[in-house]
Amino acid sequence: MQTYPTDGIQNGSPDGVALVNPAGAVTEFLSYEGTFAAVGGPADGMTSVDIGKAEASSTPVGYSLQKIDGGWHDPAVSSFGVRNTAGGGDPDPDPGTGCTATVDHTIAQVQGTGAATPLAGTKVTVEGVVTADHRSGGYNGVYLQTAGSGGRPAAAGTASDGIFVYVGSNAANHPAVAVGDQVRVTGTANEYNGLTQLSIAARTDVQVCAHGAALPVPVPLTLPLADADRESAESMLVAPVGQFTVSDVYNTNRYGEIALAADDRPAPTPTDVARPGTPAAAQVAAANKLARILLDDGKTTNLSTAGLLPPYLSKENPVRVGDTVESFGSTVLSYGFNEWRLQPTVPVGADTPPTGRATFKATNPRTPAPVNVGGDLRIGTFNVLNYFVHFGGEARGAADAAGLARQEAKIVAAINALGADVVALEEIENSVRFDPADPQQALKRLVGALNQAAGAGTWDYIRSSPDLPPAAQQDVITVAMIYKPARVTPRGAARSVNDESVWFNAREPLAQTFTAGPTTFTVVGNHLKSKSPATPPSTGDNADVGDGQGEFNGDRIRQARALTAFVDRVKADSGSDNVLLMGDFNAYTQEDPMQVLYGKGYVDLNSARPDPEASYVFNGESGSLDHVLASPSMRRLITGVDDWQINAVESFAYQYNGLAAFYEPSPYRASDHNPMVVGVRTGPACTTTVTGDRRGPLVVAAGLTCLDHATIGGPVTVLPGASLAATGGTIAGPVSAVGSALLRLTGTVVTGPVTVVGATGEVTVQSGRVGGPVSVTLSSAAVRVDSVTVAGPVTLVGNSAGQAAVVAGNTVGGPLSCATNTVAPVNENRANTVRGPALGQCARL
Repeated sequence: MQTYPTDGIQNGSPDGVALVNPAGAVTEFLSYEGTFAAVGGPADGMTSVDIGKAEASSTPVGYSLQKIDGGWHDPAVSSFGVRNTAGGGDPDPDPGTGCTATVDHTIAQVQGTGAATPLAGTKVTVEGVVTADHRSGGYNGVYLQTAGSGGRPAAAGTASDGIFVYVGSNAANHPAVAVGDQVRVTGTANEYNGLTQLSIAARTDVQVCAHGAALPVPVPLTLPLADADRESAESMLVAPVGQFTVSDVYNTNRYGEIALAADDRPAPTPTDVARPGTPAAAQVAAANKLARILLDDGKTTNLSTAGLLPPYLSKENPVRVGDTVESFGSTVLSYGFNEWRLQPTVPVGADTPPTGRATFKATNPRTPAPVNVGGDLRIGTFNVLNYFVHFGGEARGAADAAGLARQEAKIVAAINALGADVVALEEIENSVRFDPADPQQALKRLVGALNQAAGAGTWDYIRSSPDLPPAAQQDVITVAMIYKPARVTPRGAARSVNDESVWFNAREPLAQTFTAGPTTFTVVGNHLKSKSPATPPSTGDNADVGDGQGEFNGDRIRQARALTAFVDRVKADSGSDNVLLMGDFNAYTQEDPMQVLYGKGYVDLNSARPDPEASYVFNGESGSLDHVLASPSMRRLITGVDDWQINAVESFAYQYNGLAAFYEPSPYRASDHNPMVVGVRTGPACTTTVTGDRRGPLVVAAGLTCLDHATIGGPVTVLPGASLAATGGTIAGPVSAVGSALLRLTGTVVTGPVTVVGATGEVTVQSGRVGGPVSVTLSSAAVRVDSVTVAGPVTLVGNSAGQAAVVAGNTVGGPLSCATNTVAPVNENRANTVRGPALGQCARL
């Protein structure tokens, strides 16, 4: 007799084994799932005999196929060393049907009406129908339910009519029962990790009274439902009612678990939608708990370490957060590992057909690219999941070069598909900590891989900021930035900070100013201190106070304050208020560090949408740790935002170091955070750029003239079809435009009036001062007068764009008058200060 590990000689079907006698002659050449001719060995040239039977992943441990009287039979209890008989391979066969034990309790009496059995430690005998068989897979037991029970709603104070019977880990002690058997069980009542159960001492403690009994009617299980209500259906057949949405798939590849929320969307992170510590946040947390339940696989087996493929999903057919349950298989309600669980009545695996398990609808399907965010420029942020090119020691990424290649392929596919022209990166190796002579080695390698896929010269990287502290004071991961030279131009060196009193446990922010056409803007990459618990736990304002913000909230607040001060300096030096703060802030949308940024005028672009999306999934709740925030002036240039759902919603199985059988070099699960991308409207490229001082008047006759912090010594005139874009600077005289294609004055001081008539393209006057009246009439495109100090009146008359003109946040030294515009102007909830009356369509602005 020879013993092999599970699948130890299996190499894919059909497969077989030749049995050879001591003389070397083949006595039998057996195969399963088909026949084939042997090549080599004692059976060379022989054709196998298909035994017509095969084990499945659901075959209980301790069972094997049986050859009895020359024929092969289904699996039964293994009997190595004993000849199989017609009664099966069991040398100690179970008796036939017939129950002699005396029933002394109902299952409901054993369960009781509370959370625990009132008969703990008492030996009892109960009778019921076997509804689920979990003897294999690690649970080592069966579920029993009183005949004729069920069909009622779950309600607190009602005793459950179902119970789990623990039969022990020794398969030889397992009674021979099947779903549908009417049995009597004698066992000791007890609680195991919150589940009421009976534990038998011997297989004879389970007597089969009859086969083929009618199964009880399932309990209709409608969530949300409190623990006390669920207790009333513990271990009973249940039929979930209503819509269930996938909330977490992180453990699917390991334990066959899928977290569900009884709702039309995944459970939200409380502090993503409500302020921490408030009744509103507590209400969200309570609602999440009442609506949560796990779909399990009927096993305790760690599928990953056991080399088993998971149920419910496959390489080609993922189940993602946001997908919905299409149908449930036959299930019982169980409790274990601190979770209520829907257990299939028999364990399920990758080979279980859809008819035998729960199935899902792809209501949140994969997409090949983000949604179209508009604009003529796109800016993104991407947490690259500890992308390291060094291994061992302080390195946190792939274990070896092969793992790095797999990781890199997925990240490259994702970044190139993101469609961005500038990308802030988080969790990339800070190579200066590993090789001071090559401080951006990891970033250079990633850019090289991106260019190999997208074409030489497509990407470049921002060089390290000279402002950073010494290498020893920097983290082993850093914030970096890449860009497409054909789309944007870096302006000046990157900026950062050197202040270890604030940034000692986080990554310093990285700021880079760019120009694109007439627009100047700054991108600031961020990665604040994580929520990971410290050992020993943090104290003071860094302690986890239980409000959902986790540890180190105090440090994140200080880092947010320091960030705004740093950005104020960058804005002053760049001459542009157009700023995007991007990255992994390790704070959900409503948490304290984000409030610091909102208080400084920055707007979270994702949460400002009607239906925000989440960037991260943790413990079955979805929220955004990653953000893109715009300064007020930058927000006016934003055309759209998308949180591309490719990472957080996917199972770990698809990650580069997840399940090898599921790996492919695609964007999906390239990281554990979703990337984000925004669209920016910059306008056409500059035909002429003016900097420094220019004496006398300026006439723009054609193309786009860009004034980059220029000082113009006379009036400026824009002729029909021509365009003017001024950033900062001063114009000593009036600005007049008739039929202009674009007129944009951003942060510019004009000593005379601004008059625009019949513009065919955008008219924007914002964040500057005008020494005379501002008048925009008969224009057919978007108009914005925003955050400007105007010495005289402001007039908007007869403008015919299909959208409302924006007149917001201005200080007007004369009347504000609007009339006969196709759509009445709006102030975006930012009132104007008007020293003269506000009249007509602008009366309420």
